[in-house]
Amino acid sequence: MATVLTISIGIVVVAFVLTNSYDFSSISEPTRTTESAQQSIIRRSGSGDFDPSAPSTSNSSGSGFSGSSESSSNTGTNSSGTSSTAATGDSSIPTLNDDAPLANAVPSGEAVIAGCTIHGRVTDDWGSPMVGVLVFATTANGNVVESITDSRGRYALPSPTPDAVSVSISLSHISEDSETFSVMVGDSVISLSTPIDPELSGCEVNFDSWNVQDQMVASPIESDLWPDAATIYQYTLNAESLALSLGGDLSDSAPLQIQAWCDDPNLGCDGAQDGAFFIAANELEPDSPPIIALLPNRSSSRSAGIPDNREYHEYGHYFLSLATGDNFELPPGDTNHGGYYNNSSTQDSFVEGFAEFYSMMVSRHVDNDNNAEIYTIGADYDLETNRLPWEAAGWWEEFTIAGLLLDLVDDDDDYADKASGLTGVSVLDISTDAEPSGTIVSGSIVNSSPLVVRDADVTVRYLNEDGEVIGTQVTRALPGIIAPTRQGTFYAAPPAGLEVAQATATLGGIPKSDDDEVSIGLVRLVTMITEYEQENGKTGVSNVAELYDVLTNSNESSSSTTANLLEIPTALIDDIFIDHGFFADLDGDRKYDPEIDGEIGASSHPVSEFGDVSFAEFIPRHDPDAYEGSFVKINTGDADVDAIIQISMPADGGSASYAYVAPKGGTGKVELAVPPADQNAEVTIITAGKDYRPVIAFRVDADNFHEKVENGTISELQVAPVELEAGATLQQPDTNSTAIQFGVMIGGIAAVLIVVASLVAIRRQWGKP
Repeated sequence: MATVLTISIGIVVVAFVLTNSYDFSSISEPTRTTESAQQSIIRRSGSGDFDPSAPSTSNSSGSGFSGSSESSSNTGTNSSGTSSTAATGDSSIPTLNDDAPLANAVPSGEAVIAGCTIHGRVTDDWGSPMVGVLVFATTANGNVVESITDSRGRYALPSPTPDAVSVSISLSHISEDSETFSVMVGDSVISLSTPIDPELSGCEVNFDSWNVQDQMVASPIESDLWPDAATIYQYTLNAESLALSLGGDLSDSAPLQIQAWCDDPNLGCDGAQDGAFFIAANELEPDSPPIIALLPNRSSSRSAGIPDNREYHEYGHYFLSLATGDNFELPPGDTNHGGYYNNSSTQDSFVEGFAEFYSMMVSRHVDNDNNAEIYTIGADYDLETNRLPWEAAGWWEEFTIAGLLLDLVDDDDDYADKASGLTGVSVLDISTDAEPSGTIVSGSIVNSSPLVVRDADVTVRYLNEDGEVIGTQVTRALPGIIAPTRQGTFYAAPPAGLEVAQATATLGGIPKSDDDEVSIGLVRLVTMITEYEQENGKTGVSNVAELYDVLTNSNESSSSTTANLLEIPTALIDDIFIDHGFFADLDGDRKYDPEIDGEIGASSHPVSEFGDVSFAEFIPRHDPDAYEGSFVKINTGDADVDAIIQISMPADGGSASYAYVAPKGGTGKVELAVPPADQNAEVTIITAGKDYRPVIAFRVDADNFHEKVENGTISELQVAPVELEAGATLQQPDTNSTAIQFGVMIGGIAAVLIVVASLVAIRRQWGKP
């Protein structure tokens, strides 16, 4: 079977909004929760907790993974190993299955009283408990009896209801007798109901999103959308957990509305906005509630970039608005996501960057994600890597600020657990094959644990003929979800020209060190940001210059959690701002020279040019959806093929390398996360799928990419065409011409290059040679 593979680089733009007031109390610093305390939280990495035989129970041994696994292979040979590593942690953050429930929960023991006390469980699509959900039974005469799910997702109605005719759950989160948020469509909270007859069906009524029964009816959405709505609820609850740990008093605000499948033009859901966005309290009209709006294309649980760039990001806007009472309206002439060159101030980029930082902190402290610094939009971006605000024609500025905030709070411990393997998961085999498109390392893993494994990382080490490690790459196993007893597959492509004789593989990533010497407590940093007094009388840091001011001129000295609360020297703060490009670049060379350039924390810059496109100077500069040039379109016809995006960063033993998977099912776009310049970095796309042999689709050198963007010649970017030929290990391939199309929009100018190559996907028939 021949497959036409079309690749093109293009551009996009996203819009978000923001606002309101807050009170911080003195509380302990949040730290990571242990795996065993986090089984009820939806996972993006590591293990799942879905046990189909008992979806309402918790694993008493926890899901902290331990073990060590390694498998090695010479070309064309296989070997296997076992895996084990351990992760530990401590947390002051409330979690979804702590002994002390987050909600106003009923006792966990459901004694069935004479006359039938209705009880049961509520779980999400992964079998995790849904906490604080409103449950109510309706009787024949219209009476309603209510309850709330506890920390295990269990409920029991407070009195016998022998005449109940239906039981329903509503996606309103109830905490301490008050509602904090609801998942809604219009004026209606999304609910799921089932008719019952206690005498015939018994007193236990379960609502499992992974197994919605035929008689259950969702409202006001179709019942097949219920798992998506439950996912929105769960991720929002995770984001709320961080807000509570930071001292947030949510009772000061009207309940947050999550408007899913939004099509209300009054909210901007008629095309005026895109994707997901936040509307502050009182922004629409006096006393209007805070709203997170999700357009239909962003309400699916399969939508790209969730939860990072959906619930977690938008809740970050809600938190900042609530904490400061400010609406953060854009300065005249500035645009949302306008970035370094278009906007006169860093205000918009700071507000967006804070939301991305908040998202990472939810991942780190609530999800216990060892890869929290990887921010997912569509592509996976490593925000620990120092990026500069002028990258990608200035679009990168908000992510630079997110990375700066991350550098202010992180330390070595945040990256020490990356090598943690997965209990019960091991590498089965690994082989190194010289394919016509280039050398590809492939292998398989098996999940022997009783838990679902999600987004498993595998570290591949490339060896020469003498058995010496000459390169390292972290890749991602397929499929992204591996059920118990099932196997997964991984692929890695060594850098072009690297002579690889064999390879080894271990579960997990590569530990790395923090790249700076500053670590401010998260609560302290957030408090400094939200309590900062602006010169105009408003509250809250609103741009990078004010962030620098509060860090260096605060009456309360910044304290390092890793230095026994010793004061952090201003010079270390300066280094972080300079490393992220936040200084007055008066000569436009993008290098800090204290004898030429202006103040640190500023972002002034002279006239800048990208080819024929010129951006005006901003001196002083009072103080960007994704950059279109980072999108790759892969057309595989009707073939179901995955695109494995491999980011190679060879420095420090490859510790900054990673990979992510963009599933493809026909024509579509995936986002390409191009690393920063001057890192000897490379991006490789491997395509693979059932009945297809893996193919290296193309490679992009990061330095070359950024250089072409800078001088406006991205259309000249050359990608070596790949031609597959029949070989001893392959079936006779069918061939077909393939168009590789690159298109970049910069400053409104389109540049397109068509390169015709012969790229083939080979039907595997995976017979061993």
